[in-house]
Amino acid sequence: MKFSRKQSVVILLIAAMLFGFTLFQASWLADKPIGRPKLVADRAAEPVRDASGCVASANSGFGGTTVGPDIAALQVAAGSGASAIRVTTQLIGGVLRVAPQFQSDCATDKVRASAEVTDAVAGITKPELIWQVQGSEQAKLLLTELASIPRAAMRSIVLGDDAALEAIRQAQPDIRAFSVNSARACASDYGVSGAWGGVPASCKNSTMLLKVNELGFTLWGWPNRFLGRMKDANVRLIIAEDVVDGQIKGLTDVNQYGDIANSYNGYIWVDNIEELGPALRR
Repeated sequence: MKFSRKQSVVILLIAAMLFGFTLFQASWLADKPIGRPKLVADRAAEPVRDASGCVASANSGFGGTTVGPDIAALQVAAGSGASAIRVTTQLIGGVLRVAPQFQSDCATDKVRASAEVTDAVAGITKPELIWQVQGSEQAKLLLTELASIPRAAMRSIVLGDDAALEAIRQAQPDIRAFSVNSARACASDYGVSGAWGGVPASCKNSTMLLKVNELGFTLWGWPNRFLGRMKDANVRLIIAEDVVDGQIKGLTDVNQYGDIANSYNGYIWVDNIEELGPALRR
């Protein structure tokens, strides 16, 4: 097929534009990010039980400190390679407490006193704590608790619903907080603006939540150029297996690490930290 001169010029221009766009998004032309992935333990580790299946009312924590079983289970998660731990909370009698971190049919376990927020901060000193709260009341109570603990907010992240997030923005906007909805909206918005190298306003100084199956050439600039853009915009990145009914579902299989680029240095949400933590550090 023979093209006219005008047609040839148009074809060359289109080819040049496509080539330029490919270079603009090319990951191999971007610097490799510094750092390693950071694991988020979705839950506490399974506690040690006695012959009857009960958990002791108190366990020896790190440094020989005696702590309750819920905090001890969270400590084990931290010791298994977690850089952050999701700590679920519940409201009891107007007081915000750490929700039970494991299931038990023992009568002694069912009536044990729940740990306070201050217990978790004092007992889990290594990783970041991702506090999950629901509603504005829980969010405000958490902020009050964190304000009473020296430097606690420096290593605390809040995960809440939209109401909790709004309450935090109004009361203490410097606290790092996100909702699943806002983090997923950031990912969706980048699908448009990322084509032109832009980071949307919904992402800047915020959090992006990605699913494993969303990684690859369809994620503009993935991995290195994408990671560079996120760093410049101060975006916290989290990769998870899925989002089900508004809840983050962590990775469950060590083979899933192979789906994530080895230059990735953001957070990876995992379900079983006892297995997936040591596997990443091998």
